[in-house]
Amino acid sequence: MRLNSRLIERYVIAAILPYLFLSLALLTVMLLAQQSTRFAEILGSTRTPFNLAAEVLLELLPNILLFTLPMAVLVGTATGFSRLGSDSELVAMKAAGVGHVRIIMPVLLLGLLTTLLTLYNGLVLAPEAAHQLYQSALRAALYKLESPVEPNTFNTDLPDKVIYVREGDVAQGHWGRVFIHWQEGTEPTRIVTARTGRIDTSGGQSELVLSDAMVVTTLEARAGQSTVPGQVVIERSAQLRVRLNTGRDALIKKLESAPNELEQMNWHELLARSRNGPGEARRTALQALHKRLALCCAPLALALLGSGIGVRVRRGGRASGMLLSLASLLAYYLLLLGGDQLGRSGRVPLQLGTWLATGLSILVGTLLLLSTRHGLPRGWHRVFRLPRTHLRSAGKPAARQHGQYALLGLLDRSLLRALLLNFAFALATMVCIFLIFTLFEMLRYMNGGRWSLLSRYLFFLIPMAGVSIAPISMLVAVLITYALLARRSEAVAWWAAGQSVYRMALPCLLCAVLVSGGVWLCQEHILPEANRRQEMLRAQIRGGAAQVVTSIGQHWLALPSSSNIFTYSYNSRTETLETPTVFEFDDENVHVRRIITGGQGVWLGPDKLEFEQARVFELPRPSAGWRKVGTLQLTAPMPHDLFKPLLSKPLELNTNALSAYIKTLKLQRGVDVRSFEVALAERWVTPLAPLVMALLGLPLALAVGRHTALAALSAAVTVGLAFWGSVSGFQQLSQYQLLPPPVAAWVPLLLFSAVGAYLLSKAKT
Repeated sequence: MRLNSRLIERYVIAAILPYLFLSLALLTVMLLAQQSTRFAEILGSTRTPFNLAAEVLLELLPNILLFTLPMAVLVGTATGFSRLGSDSELVAMKAAGVGHVRIIMPVLLLGLLTTLLTLYNGLVLAPEAAHQLYQSALRAALYKLESPVEPNTFNTDLPDKVIYVREGDVAQGHWGRVFIHWQEGTEPTRIVTARTGRIDTSGGQSELVLSDAMVVTTLEARAGQSTVPGQVVIERSAQLRVRLNTGRDALIKKLESAPNELEQMNWHELLARSRNGPGEARRTALQALHKRLALCCAPLALALLGSGIGVRVRRGGRASGMLLSLASLLAYYLLLLGGDQLGRSGRVPLQLGTWLATGLSILVGTLLLLSTRHGLPRGWHRVFRLPRTHLRSAGKPAARQHGQYALLGLLDRSLLRALLLNFAFALATMVCIFLIFTLFEMLRYMNGGRWSLLSRYLFFLIPMAGVSIAPISMLVAVLITYALLARRSEAVAWWAAGQSVYRMALPCLLCAVLVSGGVWLCQEHILPEANRRQEMLRAQIRGGAAQVVTSIGQHWLALPSSSNIFTYSYNSRTETLETPTVFEFDDENVHVRRIITGGQGVWLGPDKLEFEQARVFELPRPSAGWRKVGTLQLTAPMPHDLFKPLLSKPLELNTNALSAYIKTLKLQRGVDVRSFEVALAERWVTPLAPLVMALLGLPLALAVGRHTALAALSAAVTVGLAFWGSVSGFQQLSQYQLLPPPVAAWVPLLLFSAVGAYLLSKAKT
């Protein structure tokens, strides 16, 4: 008896831990993918080392675990107890004289242990990781400053300068045939050209070193309301050194400074600021400290709540427990957000607002455990089931019934319905978690009454979240549906009726095709406009003002058909160029030999652009000054479309528009199209991902489903993680120009398809 004195406790823990670890892995992977989009510039930049990108991913984990650990405790506890209740094991325990306290105590101890782990993570590890993540972003910016210019690309990162380099080595930081347009405030405009150039960095100071340099300084004059070119000064130098304000010194100071953001402070620093900080800073620090403590104590509270939910479930099993736990999880985080806002606005005491959700979870969990005499209403879970269709319609002969569904029979339709329901449930659940985490991220910017903007932003974020999560949702749906089919020996009945495993796969493939078609339609017709809206709303929430990318502003263009560089403002209403300027270069494409300006540029044909009110300056004859020529026609291949500002983002274009956009970009020199090519390649394969996941999930479900449904869910997490990792890895290789974008996009898809086809061919039938 002594050996078995803890058998009940071990059995309860063993029933909960698999679901806890499974949900923890699934939620962590999903939120890691969501958070990695915030640092796409670091993770996908060709100037960022691999080790720095890996550091960013690792530094994201502690803050993600701060949210996913409480989630996993609630889901694991409720699901485990629901399974024990539906299998009547809780009834057997009570019949053997085991009381509720003994059944619940190991779960509370597990919640206490998880709370201690979360406290250490939230008060020590997460702030340090947030600070390291901030420093990683600064180090990535420093790497970019080492050589901020890529060949044949316009760069505006350096203040007051537009730089164009025709050739060079990005890794070494060497430039060849350099053009710089330099305009500082009200200072005269300078045009700097040089044969070679580089940036020398010493400490926090940076210098631009140019060889065989020529500086053209134009002194502008006012004529009425317009600005016209004035006197021109030309200087030649074998070597020119210019001190640059790249912001490197400020970045280094930030790297060396102590954490200033609240999320980067540990509990000692937050406590010190809450006691000694100035005015409002004390209240803000105290609220941040209590909020972090409430989040860290959430595992114990949610373990109690999950136990109360789980022990009351008698029907529906794991699915019922998981559904109730996810609904409770959503309510918990909404209460956490609402209490935080109430405390911040002063409507309730600060401590009450931050602890509201945790306290209510403890109260509700305790009440559920104390009132276990009557369970949930019988048959409540039937609300989530669709009514069964009759096998035979009134007035239809039986002979027609057998031939009516030759392709999809009764079992096919039953499987298809189960697949669609499981997919919808998995997709809705993961999208809700995605939005909740995003809500916490945006909460720091909600200082005023912009809740309507936030709700609209989350609404327009749903299509992007759905497209991203659809493949893993399809995999989960297939694994759960067919694992239950195998576990209940329904698959044996299929095979006994003479149906092969390939025939059994028909509903799965049909469901995957429907999902893939939905992803394609969303990607092509809904996602571009939704992304434009959510980007605009995000800018409004973060900056307090409406911001949107427009075609207004100075535009720079280098045509592939000539060595000339154009700068102008594009008038989209009249489709003309306002105040255009052309810089014509010598035969070596090193120095400017002629500058042409005009009041307006008008197209007379695809190969003819006319400047009105034109002025010309010949650099070999500076004494001649500016020469008025009235109208001047430039004859060279210069299609009108090339001069239109190109300011779109890949996510804001459908596939056809993105393909045409890239073709136009390639005709323009000075635009890096690598990221657009990677996005286009991914656009073609994204709708096929659910189909690949279904092909891979079916044989896995039949193989592991004979054991437990938990094994199927574990397989879903493992396969989903492997697929996401391979797609991200190949995409990074493409960003680093180690693989062509189509190869990087198709290889993971073909690889997993081959594995799925092989496993399906080896499946027992």
